[in-house]
Amino acid sequence: DMVIGTEDETLQAHRGSYKTTCLSIALADIAIVAPLDKSLFMRKTDSDTKEIIAQIGKIFESRYTQACVNAIYRCPLLLTSSNANELSTNLSAYDPRGSAQISSIGINGSLTGKHYDRIFTDDIVNIKDRYSRAEREHTKAIYMELQNLKNRDGRIYNTGTPWHQEDCFTLMPNPKRFDCYQTGLISAEELKEIRSRMEASLFAANYELRHIASDEVLFR
Repeated sequence: DMVIGTEDETLQAHRGSYKTTCLSIALADIAIVAPLDKSLFMRKTDSDTKEIIAQIGKIFESRYTQACVNAIYRCPLLLTSSNANELSTNLSAYDPRGSAQISSIGINGSLTGKHYDRIFTDDIVNIKDRYSRAEREHTKAIYMELQNLKNRDGRIYNTGTPWHQEDCFTLMPNPKRFDCYQTGLISAEELKEIRSRMEASLFAANYELRHIASDEVLFR
């Protein structure tokens, strides 16, 4: 759905559910099957995006990806632009726009004058939004600005976990939610251990995708 969907959507899933891994694969796939589309990947800070850009680069270089590209296009896949903030391949060599296939930015980066066919936000809501109302409002303002960056017929796909009942997820459309009990990725014993290491409200938000009233609850 990250690759072929058309509507703005939101995926909420618990910590450790491979959301970002799926997103890395999807961005690589989009660059291959829709090489003229421009994708933006946004996280909370610029430094948060670098590991994902590096991961996508490794996906491009893998022999499995190379075999797929050769089967489709009868040519090898080559990186024509590769740095900490963007990636492009030879598949977009004839694009007159010249901008990178995949760009990344933190929410405080410059957005002026940029336009994208696909925008992916990943964990733009984090622990800062939990404790700071100013941070929550700033995140919301940046998210609303993304609507101006989205090309006609483009889409915004959001992934992450909730941190506060008034965070930016209140603005994000078409939510799909998968908590720690639905996915089966974490055993009951592991969940018990995780729960014992954090406050009840934090576990509820990040693993059960729900909000409880206070950090000062008496009982779990």
